[in-house]
Amino acid sequence: MIKYLKLSFLLTIIIVCVLLGFWQVDRGQEKSMLYDDYVKKSSLPPKLIVDSTDSVTQYTKVKLKGQFNNERQFLLDNKINNKKAGYEVITPVAFEDKIVLVNRGWVTNNNRQFLPNIKIDYKVSDITGYAYFYGESYQLATDHYLDDWPILIQSINIKNISTVLNKEILPFVIIMNQKQKNSYMIQEIHTKNPVLKHYMYAGQWFLFALIGIVFMVLLSRKE
Repeated sequence: MIKYLKLSFLLTIIIVCVLLGFWQVDRGQEKSMLYDDYVKKSSLPPKLIVDSTDSVTQYTKVKLKGQFNNERQFLLDNKINNKKAGYEVITPVAFEDKIVLVNRGWVTNNNRQFLPNIKIDYKVSDITGYAYFYGESYQLATDHYLDDWPILIQSINIKNISTVLNKEILPFVIIMNQKQKNSYMIQEIHTKNPVLKHYMYAGQWFLFALIGIVFMVLLSRKE
């Protein structure tokens, strides 16, 4: 009886490892497609946005002219650059009768007692970057949109930011991908194809499954 319980347990572990392995393969393929899309679109000239109804897709290079809001900005917390913690500066830009959020880059948070100076020198300027649609992400804490600027946030929630700014916001964020007026340290979302990392993880899970099969065979032969 104990032997069969052990075999059942090993079989369960093997199945779980195999499923996790295939999940990592699927994730790798998905990430590889996103990376290829990013590389393809980054080689194209920026699309001039002249109307808020102009349609863009993920990673589309864009260019527009708008007015930065110096008084109401956001700091996206817990962003690591070269093993240092910091923020990504998210600034609303008035565009027609709506708002588009612009990620102006990364700044350090050497002193958590004081927020960095993110003052804008050129309020009206051309902005070049690419469109990025933020999905849901894991949050360390719930965002509190208090009237104390700049506001620290854990994730970009278009609906919540639209409510606090009392303005309609375009569904994407413009990521500044080159040095320009009002930009900080530029970070690329995709620096290399992540498919190899996921395939390595998949290989580890398949190896665990193989080890489980070996133990299962040895146990089944045991008197």
